[in-house]
Amino acid sequence: MKVQTIGVIDYGPVDDGDPGQGNSSGHALMLFPKGHRIDFVSIPHADLIAGKPVWTANQLSDNSEVFIYVPSGKCLADTPHGKLALTHCNLAADQRWRPMHQRVLQNQVIAQYQNAETSGCLTAPQQPGPAITTTCGPAGTKTQEIAFWWSA
Repeated sequence: MKVQTIGVIDYGPVDDGDPGQGNSSGHALMLFPKGHRIDFVSIPHADLIAGKPVWTANQLSDNSEVFIYVPSGKCLADTPHGKLALTHCNLAADQRWRPMHQRVLQNQVIAQYQNAETSGCLTAPQQPGPAITTTCGPAGTKTQEIAFWWSA
C-alpha cells in the first residue's frame, strides 16, 4: 500500500487547462469537511503553492484509493444518494475510489475518481459548496478533474 499526505483539489468548472496559479478564469477548489458536510472550498491565495495537506491518499493493491481526513482519521465515503460522509475506515467499497481517465496536465496528474460501490464520480460544484458524486462524465469533465496537491 502506498500512502501520501495531500490536498484533494478540483481545478474548477471553467478552468482553461492550467493548474490555477494566476488563473483568472478557473478557480481551483479544495475538498474540506465543514460541519457535517464535505465541501469544495476556495483555496486562500497564500495556500495555492504551499497549501495545507489534510488528507492521506492510500493506494490499495486493486489500484483504488482511500482518502482519509487526517484530523479525524475517518475515510471519505459515498452514499446511495450522492452525498459524501466521513466514516470509520473499514476499506469497504463505499470508501474506495478508482481513478479514471488519468492524464498529466502541466506536470500534474489529474483523474476522475469513481466510487467502487455507487459508481458515482467525485464532483465539485461550480462555486464553493457541497461535494457530491454524480454520473461520471467523459474525460476532461471540469467538475470532476481531481488532482493531489501539496504532497507532504
